[in-house]
Amino acid sequence: MSTMRRDRALLAVSMAFLAAFVYDAVLRPLTVPTIDLPPLPGGISTMTTLLTLFALTHGAYVLGWRHVAAFFSVNAAVAWTFEQVGVATGAVYGRYVYTDLLGAKLGHVPLLIPMAWFMVIYPSYVIANLITTRRATASPGTARQLVALSALGAVVVTAWDLIVDPILSGPHYLAWIWLDGGPYYGVPVQNYAGWLVTTFAVFLVYRLAERRWAPRPSGPVTRAVAVLAVVAYVAVLLSDLESGVVPLGAGVLATAFMLPLALLAAVRLSRGERSAAQRSPAV
Repeated sequence: MSTMRRDRALLAVSMAFLAAFVYDAVLRPLTVPTIDLPPLPGGISTMTTLLTLFALTHGAYVLGWRHVAAFFSVNAAVAWTFEQVGVATGAVYGRYVYTDLLGAKLGHVPLLIPMAWFMVIYPSYVIANLITTRRATASPGTARQLVALSALGAVVVTAWDLIVDPILSGPHYLAWIWLDGGPYYGVPVQNYAGWLVTTFAVFLVYRLAERRWAPRPSGPVTRAVAVLAVVAYVAVLLSDLESGVVPLGAGVLATAFMLPLALLAAVRLSRGERSAAQRSPAV
């Protein structure tokens, strides 16, 4: 198989994972009143796996296999460490424990959790890049820019938890239990500070490495390629809104943060491509 065909195949596989997620988590719930489409087996585990596989394959195309493997490894190590310390001490997110809903655990933390972090961390990385530089990849040279970009990525990720935590720690799922409760649909405010710190650490460590070793994309990172990450981010929001168990206020607040961030990234991407086209010399 030629390099070009292999690159296209990788992108096609990435799109297939995203399409499967959108089908089961977004489109199928919309048709339930009239058409009962067959669900994919596995529930939360399958949906998390599909979007994680999208992030890995899309990241392999945009960043290269070595970079996306490094990104996922940093994410897994940092997220698991913060979660393990968090469950054991309550010092990071507040006092909580995981139930058995999410499956097998390593220590106190389900193995699915680092995957769940990455499935949103990677699209958020692309969104932060698009907002600031209009490109899918960007780890600038100065320390101040690197910190600012990592902080923006942390905000983009944490906006998602405004909706997912009230759902998964709520009475319908009880994937984890807040031992002391909290003012935001039972979630402590400390949890969101913990999310910001955790995701900022992931982004900063990876971006420091990316600044030294530039990504090697598998193919041209066009607007159509970059926008897939924005679609994935919006699809996660829509799937949560359509869950049927999201508190109204949480849905409104998460939408008020997530949707403008996604739209801003899409607009910046569109303008960036037009600017690049205008700068290109005529042939």
